[in-house]
Amino acid sequence: MKKSILLTILGGALVALNHNTMAAEGAAAQASAPLSRKDSMLVSMNAKVEAIDKATREITLKGPLGNEETFVVDKAVKRFDEINVGDNISADYYISVAAELRKPTPEEEKHPLMYLDAAGRASEKRDPAAGAMTKVKAVTTIEGLDRQAKTVKLKGPMGHYHTVRVQHPENLTKMRIGENIVVVYTEAVAISLEKVEKKKSE
Repeated sequence: MKKSILLTILGGALVALNHNTMAAEGAAAQASAPLSRKDSMLVSMNAKVEAIDKATREITLKGPLGNEETFVVDKAVKRFDEINVGDNISADYYISVAAELRKPTPEEEKHPLMYLDAAGRASEKRDPAAGAMTKVKAVTTIEGLDRQAKTVKLKGPMGHYHTVRVQHPENLTKMRIGENIVVVYTEAVAISLEKVEKKKSE
């Protein structure tokens, strides 16, 4: 379970970076801050409702691969009260990714994969295998640079490799093998929920 969760996290994070270059904002930022990038994307999923709290607007969904995720549902979703445990629904939610090319802090070196609470602090209560995550920080390492192909090969904290293509190859000259990219992956609130009627054959 831990392996599949990490692959989902890093996969989603690196797909976001795949479509955008990591660039510092402004000349002053380039001089004093690491290369960084923040981005977000809309994700859609079909899932079964495993748990729901109408008071806090929290909902736990089980995806087609058996993975469970817990979200807070945006107040703009008007028909939330009509959703019940056992319903099959389609959901849209935003995820965001922030990445920095920098040396990890001592805490990040000690814990290269951290599950964070809403305030950005490491949570001791959350079981990484439970699947109900909202924010994860992972320290990745640059293992290869291909300036002709415009790609970066990264190694995740559990030893898995991912190749990322960047759109602006000039940033590849600012990266070095062995340097770290610290990625923070966040699941945001769900912005839509709709019941999906099961087929009679199911």
